[in-house]
Amino acid sequence: MALTEFGKAVRKARIDANETLLSMAKKIGTSPAFLSGMETGRKKISNEWIEKVVAFFNEKKVKIENLSELAHISNATIPVEGLPLKQQMLVAGFAKSAMTAEQLKKFANFLEEINHQKENN
Repeated sequence: MALTEFGKAVRKARIDANETLLSMAKKIGTSPAFLSGMETGRKKISNEWIEKVVAFFNEKKVKIENLSELAHISNATIPVEGLPLKQQMLVAGFAKSAMTAEQLKKFANFLEEINHQKENN
């Protein structure tokens, strides 16, 4: 079975950290089959597992960009619970929009700029 984008990122990071599927699974408290299932999309990736994977790689000094987003894409769901109504409406509107590739690129750049400003405050 093909790897999801989450799986590709985790596998690359595992290799960079010189870890095997078995060794990583043991260290995060799961089976190699479950970890493999998360990488291939056969298993849903909960926020708890995202946190465990991030902590594992932080300890190894290996950074993975956007891991939470990649997990949500792999799950084919974007959680909106807990977001203000305005943000929930924006997510729904964005999901239903028919943007061109150029418009999506501009939107992604805009979000990156907002997040960068937020990090610097």
